[in-house]
Amino acid sequence: MQEIRSGSSSVMTTPGLAAFKDALRSAEVQHAAIKVDLDDARANEVKRVKHFNSWNDGWLFKRLMKKRFEELRVLAEESTAQRRELAEQLDLSLLNAQFEMPDGVAKAFEAMCEEFSGCSRSQRIWDNVAHRQANRVAERTTATRIVDLKPVKFGLGGCSVVVAPMNVPRLENANGGDLYIYPGFLLYHAGSTNYALVELEDLELNVTPTQFHEEKSVPTDAQQVGTTWAKANKDGSADKRFKDNYAIPVMRYARLTARSGTGLNEEYMLSNVEAVEKFGAAMHNLKRAVLVG
Repeated sequence: MQEIRSGSSSVMTTPGLAAFKDALRSAEVQHAAIKVDLDDARANEVKRVKHFNSWNDGWLFKRLMKKRFEELRVLAEESTAQRRELAEQLDLSLLNAQFEMPDGVAKAFEAMCEEFSGCSRSQRIWDNVAHRQANRVAERTTATRIVDLKPVKFGLGGCSVVVAPMNVPRLENANGGDLYIYPGFLLYHAGSTNYALVELEDLELNVTPTQFHEEKSVPTDAQQVGTTWAKANKDGSADKRFKDNYAIPVMRYARLTARSGTGLNEEYMLSNVEAVEKFGAAMHNLKRAVLVG
């Protein structure tokens, strides 16, 4: 089997988004550093507030040792103030992406998200992680391609790398980073520091109807276009030399590919061909709207 997966995220980012990625990374480094300080501040606050409350709830110490009691109160208040300040800094350290889009791009992006939502409701969504050519004679099959499909999910959501006031299409990836489609770029996200940005101009997203021999349950949103056999002759008829030979539905599915010249290489298969074709057309319209500006 030949694996289908994207290349290294370190080289996948297209040149036009390199500066944006650097800004994201700087924000992440700052965010991580502040988070460490915030965790320490929270632990310190818990310790000092607990100490102060133990004196405050009692009767003897806060009356006999008034100066020390006041010191504990000040330390508790200072630790709470420090924790609040760091929590605010943590929120501000995130790079908020405000997408100011021309009307044409905004409408095209909204339409694409709507069609993607329809696409995500397909009964079957698979990530094709590997493939090979079928040996039709030796394997007694009419199939030309053998694939390794892993079930995944599509849906609208957000990515922790880009803080944006919107949900965007998310394509789950079984053997690599998930794909997020933003108004002007695709984000390949494999981890908090392992991601890449691909401009829509450089994204090649194609939808192709394909036939698949479905040996499992048949989805109701797909079209059956024929029947084959577990062991078939060259003309497609059943090979009668096999006693337990059985019929297999031939289904019409949608093959969705996402590629770029920088190394993005993902392939999916979905049961609802019409919904995927509408999504593909909406993506084409979005790319055109972005190019026009």
